[in-house]
Amino acid sequence: MSASKAVSHPPGAGTDAAPRQEAPVIIDTDAQARIGLGVLLVAVAGYVDAVGYIALGGFYASFMSGASISLGIGMSEAHWNAVYQAGLLITAFLVSATTATIIGGLTGGWALPIVLLLEGGLLAFSVALAGFGWSRADAILPVVAAMGVQNTALHSVGGVRLGVTFMTGTLVSVGQGLGRALLGRGRPWSWAPHALLWCAFTAGAGSGAILYAMFGFKAVSAPAALVAAMGVLFMVMVFFKRRRHRRIQSAGAL
Repeated sequence: MSASKAVSHPPGAGTDAAPRQEAPVIIDTDAQARIGLGVLLVAVAGYVDAVGYIALGGFYASFMSGASISLGIGMSEAHWNAVYQAGLLITAFLVSATTATIIGGLTGGWALPIVLLLEGGLLAFSVALAGFGWSRADAILPVVAAMGVQNTALHSVGGVRLGVTFMTGTLVSVGQGLGRALLGRGRPWSWAPHALLWCAFTAGAGSGAILYAMFGFKAVSAPAALVAAMGVLFMVMVFFKRRRHRRIQSAGAL
């Protein structure tokens, strides 16, 4: 008579083990504020892109892939006016992104509010140029520069690219999230934040087109005021956060 052996299984190794649950994503208050700001900035990008497209007859204020295509086509067809216009847009975008990156690297914790105030100032400058009678092709350049600045403002949070002015990668992320959800892998709603950004961009574009038809270039005043207000708000937040940190350090030193 053979004795039966009891076989022990490590926890979770048996066939009746409960499925493994993914840990919930916990986002702190500062990250939540940045996510909200990122959604607003994406809507601003859609808004000013619609203004640029209408004002310049087919050029986008933040979509440099389109400007690069126009540059290439213009060169191939010897359409030098198109080459000049596309080259100006690309240069303004590149110089502003470089400048904002340098400013961000030099200002440390104050980088975000300073970059936001710079973006708001550029948008307001565009309105001023149009008001003083400058052509739409000239008045749009500070808007393009503002979009170059905006792309440097925020980093990704939880894999979601915030504040960017292009939607191709965002839609790819939506598709990848949906694909993983249908396969039963990953979080079923991981695609939703990316879809929210696309919706914000599209809604911003619709709003920009409507208000530009009503007010012309003065419509850029709305995103200028919004971004500047966000800059002031985040400056206040940084101020109180740094002051609280200093108090904690002082208390620890006692």
